[in-house]
Amino acid sequence: MSMGMVRCFGSAPPLCLVFALWTALPLRAQDLEAADVRVTLDSALRIADRVAAAAFPDLSNYILYSITPRSFKADPGGLLWQVRWQARAFPHRQWIVVRVYMKDGHTTAEREDETPGPSPGQAAPPRQDRP
Repeated sequence: MSMGMVRCFGSAPPLCLVFALWTALPLRAQDLEAADVRVTLDSALRIADRVAAAAFPDLSNYILYSITPRSFKADPGGLLWQVRWQARAFPHRQWIVVRVYMKDGHTTAEREDETPGPSPGQAAPPRQDRP
């Protein structure tokens, strides 16, 4: 250990102690309790596939991209599985998103379009002043 390191830790023992205790505590921000999950990953994928096929006849033009557990602030439904399909056609900016709630299997389906805004280097359209 270098002298600078010893000097740093020697000059601030309370700070080092707080840091050591903070890193030793378990992080539980994303815990998923088994009691909260009534709809499993397997069944959520089947439900989402069925809902997406019924809501979007062009589902064959999309590729299954991901399925992840999510929780949105102020969403009374609580925990959910979010299933996303990405458009096969380039530039792959269209998505089909199906959300299956873990408590009761309630679903929502929507199509998302990621159209980028103007790039920072792109000039703004010319202003048209009124006479």
